[in-house]
Formats: sequence, structure tokens, C-alpha cells
Amino acid sequence: MTTGRDKATFLRTLKSARLGLPDAQYEIGLMYANGIGVAQDFKQAIHWIRLSAERGHVPAQYLLGTRYLSGVAIEKNEHQAFVWFLRAASQGHAKAYFRLGKLHSVSHPEAAFFCYQKGAELGSSEAQLAVGQAFAKGLGVSQDLVQAFHWCKEAANQGVPAAQHALADMYASGLGVEVDADAAFFWYRRAAIQRYAPSQVALERLDGDGLGRSQALGQSRRRGATERRQTLAKDWMEAAEHGDANVWYHLGLMFELGLAVAQDAELAEVWYSRAGHGEDVRAQMALARMLEARQEPSSGMWYSRAADQGNVEAQVKVGESLLDVNNPDCDVFQGLAWFLQAGQQHDRGAWCALADTFHKDAQALASASYRKAANLGDARSQFLVASGYATGIGVSRDLVVAVSWYKLSAEQGFAEAQSALGACYLAGIGVPADFRQAVEWLQKAADQGDAKAQWNMGSIFASGRGGVKRDLPAAFALCKKAAAGGFVPAQATLGVLFTRVRDYAQAALWLHKAAEQGDPEAQYNLGLAYIKGRGVVADFGVAFRWMVKAAEQGLAPAQARLGLLYVTGDGVALDPVEAHKWLILASKAGDSAAMGNYARSEAQLGLMQIAEAQRRATAWMDVSARKLKL
Repeated sequence: MTTGRDKATFLRTLKSARLGLPDAQYEIGLMYANGIGVAQDFKQAIHWIRLSAERGHVPAQYLLGTRYLSGVAIEKNEHQAFVWFLRAASQGHAKAYFRLGKLHSVSHPEAAFFCYQKGAELGSSEAQLAVGQAFAKGLGVSQDLVQAFHWCKEAANQGVPAAQHALADMYASGLGVEVDADAAFFWYRRAAIQRYAPSQVALERLDGDGLGRSQALGQSRRRGATERRQTLAKDWMEAAEHGDANVWYHLGLMFELGLAVAQDAELAEVWYSRAGHGEDVRAQMALARMLEARQEPSSGMWYSRAADQGNVEAQVKVGESLLDVNNPDCDVFQGLAWFLQAGQQHDRGAWCALADTFHKDAQALASASYRKAANLGDARSQFLVASGYATGIGVSRDLVVAVSWYKLSAEQGFAEAQSALGACYLAGIGVPADFRQAVEWLQKAADQGDAKAQWNMGSIFASGRGGVKRDLPAAFALCKKAAAGGFVPAQATLGVLFTRVRDYAQAALWLHKAAEQGDPEAQYNLGLAYIKGRGVVADFGVAFRWMVKAAEQGLAPAQARLGLLYVTGDGVALDPVEAHKWLILASKAGDSAAMGNYARSEAQLGLMQIAEAQRRATAWMDVSARKLKL
């Protein structure tokens, strides 16, 4: 849940980002990406990260490269990924060198090795493991088992389980180092603790032979590695012909890791799949992890099958997936159910995830509940789901989806949905603007007494927009109904309508009602009434107070008029600097009258006065932006 502190941090950082500071631009990009202090918006995230990257910010360059490589929040483009990784690497980014190596690995192994080595020397654990594997297999460099051991150990010391397992294999087989049974067990165990399946199986295999550490490894050395590997491979393949899921799982493991057979990921998947269909949960998890690493959607199916069999890790994975609002199969309640099942097996992480969900996503849970009812056809819930998508409360903001839910509710006759749908068609929000459709839905809602729809229809009749015949009596009638129900914008519009027919007393009455409830248009028009003495006794002091209220809410005409009051000294002491401040703000908002007055005002001020007015205007905009976000 975004806090007030997060919002304040976002606004403070945004100010620096707009000044062109790359660190701030990068932080703003991350805030948009993660929804911290602002609604999550991946398009804005990429925009700010790109600005930062173009100014030479290395982490931004690397992150932009990863986005192009994965196609997340941006169209996938390996060439652009390569360009940004190269720019980051040229400034010493270790992981960027590793990524460049991966991109080169298939077609240019020598170039890949060069990049891996650079990244390894700069401390990237991934690059260190890649260098170790290259030396071990002679990929892009002459085979050197001693160097392979050295670099695998560097990565292992940084906690990389694959490197720890490779190091254990070297100690076990005497590749690049003397055989050391205790060291092998130590590193297998380090990786196994991190749930690295190959190391867990390696430990199980050694224990399953009924051998002690030194005896098991010593026997392997005495028999000869090659002979033992050939015999083991033959035995397992023969067993597989009449075997069961357990045999198939171990064959998959052998092909995945290259144990007694040549490493072959495709064959590993074949045997894992066969075992997985035989309901071997270990195979299901191994296959799910392999597919997930390749970002294959089918990984979810295997996690689900393992979860059904009680695997805690799989239950947490499935729960996380179902709680992801970007997942088309998102189901908050089913996701929570999986967390609860995992928690009941004493999984601490599942309980933490469950608590976090209730703590920070109460609105999301409410949204999910309304969605359940909406899917069952409840019109009010459909309207509330639509409102959630329109505002981004409880779900990611999506105006197109909001309109689709408004339609479902409106078609069932729900007045608020009809009114909202009509407003969307009127303004082209989430749907192409369509005046005919707007009037049709607004009229239906107005007929049911919806005040907002009555006001919108009254405004349409008053202006004669979109081919609708201008009809002031109809406009008065509709706005009166909405205003009598307490709808403030209708009260403000009614005041304007009475002004148009020169009934200034009634105009002042309705403008007062709306102005006192904070409507800026009403406050501005009431200020004009006091300046001109229409329906009220002329009073520049009162006019000034209403203009201030409207101007503080950002209404440009009120800001322009307030600037003139400070110029003339009507209702307030003369203050050319304060006058210039309000003319600056009105001009920035596009008020044409203010633009001309701004130029004349500037010509009459000194440089210090202009600078002070600009400072005040900037300070006002900063405060206004913070209030808007809060």
C-alpha cells in the first residue's frame, strides 16, 4: 500500500527528475514500475529509465537492456538489448558483461568468453560460473580444469548453488583439484540447503549406496570414473524399459546434470515428463523449474500438479501466480487458499505471504469479492468493478476494461453505470467518443434520477452540442433536479444559466450554494458577480476572497482575474510581484487573456521582481502537485 511518505518521496524525486538528474530519473522509473508513491505505469517507467540511460546512468542502461531482452513492458528487441548492455559494460557494469556473453554464446564463443571473463573479474557471480564452465568444457578458450575450479569456487563463495554443486563434483571426481570427500559433501550440502535439486539428489545417492563419505568417493575413484559412468548409464537405461516413475525421474536427473551420460536438456525433459505424468512430484517440480527458466507458460501446469500432491514450494508458486493481477487467470481467493495449504504444512514463507496479502491488499481482496459477484451477474458489483479499473483502486488501472464492465451493468439498468458509461462516450475515455451513444446512456440514467446524468444532459441542452437542439427550458429543468438533490456541479451550472437569462438574484443564490461547497467554477463566477454587482452588492473585497479560493484550486480564469486585482489594488493591496505570479500560472494553464497581461506585467517589473514571482509560482505548483497526489 502506498503511504503518504511514499507519495512525498515520489514528488520530491520527480522534481529532480524533471530537472534532468539521471539518478532521480532512474528512481522515478523504478517507482512507476513498482507502484511506489504513484499508480503502477510501465510505460512511464520505461520513459524515465530511458531518459536516465541516455544520460549515461549505468544501472538504467543495464535495466533497459534486460527489458529489451525479455520483452517486458517494451517490444522485445535483442539488438537494442545488446546496445544498452554494451553501453553499461563499457562503464564497468559486471552483469552487463555477463549478458553480452550470453548473447554471444551461441554464435561467437570466443567473444562470449571475453565478456564472461570481464564480468567475472568485476565480481559478477554469474559470469564467474560461466567462465568456470567455459574452462571446463573448452568453450571459446582452451580447456583448463585448474582455472575451471578457480572460477567455480569464486562463484560458489558468493552463494551460487549451481557453482557450489559444480565445485562439489570437482572435489568428488578430482577434476582440477585433488579428491576431497569432506569438501565435496560440504559444497553439496551448501547447495542443497538452497533447495538446489541436483545437490539434494547427489547427497541422497551417496547415502543410498550405504557408504560413508570417504568410502563412497574412494570407491568411485578406485573403480575408475569412466567405467563407473558407463556401467551406471547402462543399468539405468535397461531399468527404464520396465521401470516406473522413480526410475524415469532419475534418468531425467542424469540427463539434466550430465551424470554418467552426456548432458541433454531435451532428453531430461522427456524423462521428467514421463515421470511427472506418473505423478512423481520430484519430476513435476524439476520440469516446472526448467520450463519456468525458459519462461514457458506450461511451467504453471506442472507446478499445479505438484501442488495438488502437497508440495509446499509448488503451492506457494501457484498461490503467487493466482494473486498476480496481471495474470489473466488471476483468482485471489484460490491463491490465498494455496498459501493457507502451504502454511498448514508449517511453511514460514507461506504464512508471511498470506499476512502480507491481508496487510497491504485489503482493497484488492474487496475488488476480487466484487468481481466474484460481478461474474455472477450482480449489476452493482459490475459497476464497482468498473470503478476500480477506472481509478486503479485494487487493480491495475485499465479504462478499456472499465468501460466493458460499465456496459454490462448499464445493460441491466443500473443508473450509476449508465451515467458513467455515458460520460465515457462523451469524453472518449476508454472508448472512442460517440455523442449519440453518450446521449442515449445519459438520458436513461437521467430518467432514473441520476443527478450526474441529469447535469450532463442539462449541460448538453444548454450548449446545443453534437447536433442536439439547444433547449434552455430543458436545461433548466434537468439542472434544477440535480441541484435540488445536492449535486454541486449542477448548482454551479444552474447559477450560470440564471446569469444567461439575467436573473442575477437566482444566479447568486445557486452560485453561493456551490461555491460554499468548494466548486471552483462557482467561486469564480460568484467573484465576478461581486465585481459587477449582479444579484449582490458590489464588493471587491468579497470578490477577491472568492477569486483566491478558485485560483488556489487551479482554475486558470480565476488566476488571471486574481492577477489583475493585485495589479489594480481592487479589494487587496497593490502587489505587482504577486500579480505576476498569478499571471504566470494562468498563462501556463493556457488562459489567453492572461498571456497578454503577463507580457505587459513583465515589461513593468525588474529582474529581481520577475525572479521572485517565478519562484513563488514554482513553489505554488509544487505544493499543488503534492496535494493532488495526496
